[in-house]
Amino acid sequence: MGESRNKNPDRGDFKRVFGDVRPLRGKAAKRVVPTPDASLGIGSGRRSLGRAPAEALVVEREGNGIISGRRPKTHASILDRLEDPTLEVEAEVDLHGFKAREADREVLRFLASSQRSGKRWVRIIVGKGLHSKDGKGTLRDHVVSALSERGPARYVLAFRTAPQRLGGTGALTVRLVDRL
Repeated sequence: MGESRNKNPDRGDFKRVFGDVRPLRGKAAKRVVPTPDASLGIGSGRRSLGRAPAEALVVEREGNGIISGRRPKTHASILDRLEDPTLEVEAEVDLHGFKAREADREVLRFLASSQRSGKRWVRIIVGKGLHSKDGKGTLRDHVVSALSERGPARYVLAFRTAPQRLGGTGALTVRLVDRL
């Protein structure tokens, strides 16, 4: 009978070592941005170049500047991989110096080319806006909108603010779809 109580001998060691660990205070709650209204044609199944994908991505913005987007049924392991600092990206595009409209075209071209050539993990460098007129970047929000709602979204399975090693808030890591 004494054996049934001691099924896991490591349990006591675990409790002794980690027993006083508590969650961090002040952790910012995620804010889920609602998907675009179906009346705008998003999700209606229409397929035209440069238009929204058949299924808009769900975008979440955390209080610490982390932005992520995903298709509704994306597996959690893909989201975990996007924030892994050891992630090896297969291609990247640097948008420093681009205006919003130019960035849209370049992101669409880059994602289409990368997806066609079989690449799955890519990085989009948007910069932090340190050299902008007002010292605040606008390109990141514009690219996030393109990745989640406009033409480039058809190539995207999920995206997230890059791990620090890959550019942090100045870049986005993206997992492309396997097939269109």
